[in-house]
Amino acid sequence: MTIKRKTGQMVMWWLLPIIIFVGIWWHYIGYIVLAMMIFFLTLSVFKGRYWCGWFCPRGSFLERILKFVSMNTPIPSFAKNLVFRSAIFCGMIAFMLHRLIQTNGDLDKIGFVFVIMCIATSIIAIILGIIYNPRIWCAFCPMGTLQGLLGREKYILQVSDACTECGLCEKVCPVNIDPGSFKKSGKVSNFDCIKCSNCIEKCPKNALKFQENVMRAQSSCIIG
Repeated sequence: MTIKRKTGQMVMWWLLPIIIFVGIWWHYIGYIVLAMMIFFLTLSVFKGRYWCGWFCPRGSFLERILKFVSMNTPIPSFAKNLVFRSAIFCGMIAFMLHRLIQTNGDLDKIGFVFVIMCIATSIIAIILGIIYNPRIWCAFCPMGTLQGLLGREKYILQVSDACTECGLCEKVCPVNIDPGSFKKSGKVSNFDCIKCSNCIEKCPKNALKFQENVMRAQSSCIIG
């Protein structure tokens, strides 16, 4: 699973520079950004932030490419604060709507608004990603936050009693979540989980599984 995810990310990250550099000259490529927004918000209703962990071009670039120059320090608590994230979300949505209204329905200009949004957020993500964790942007990404809220009860990571809270899962988590700390409740309630499966692959006790997998296993037992 990890190999498939890495392969997918190495393919997807190329979309980011293509959108940015081609978009400056051909604004209609911005509609790819709009299409992705619609797709991943729809997907989030079923699998939470699955898009973030597997297919997001920016996330893939940050995790696979930026990591080589990142200081890789822990994501600071302010970046995960819901009030801070809400302010960023409202500010960016307001800015986007303002720019869209100014286009007066011109399709070329509308496309460019999404290109500009992609460029601006990518610059912020790269600068912060070098100073902190490569994927710090994912901690307060407006669309990522919305995905997490829409699918917070979907495809949840389960923590069994076999967990020894060794901390290995936290070390391999791209967004600094510690699944082992949720052992008591039995499930990772943090909606920032990007469903990457790194922790599942690395867990020496096989104590982690996504809810969907657990449900399938239970169904198989009943049928059997």
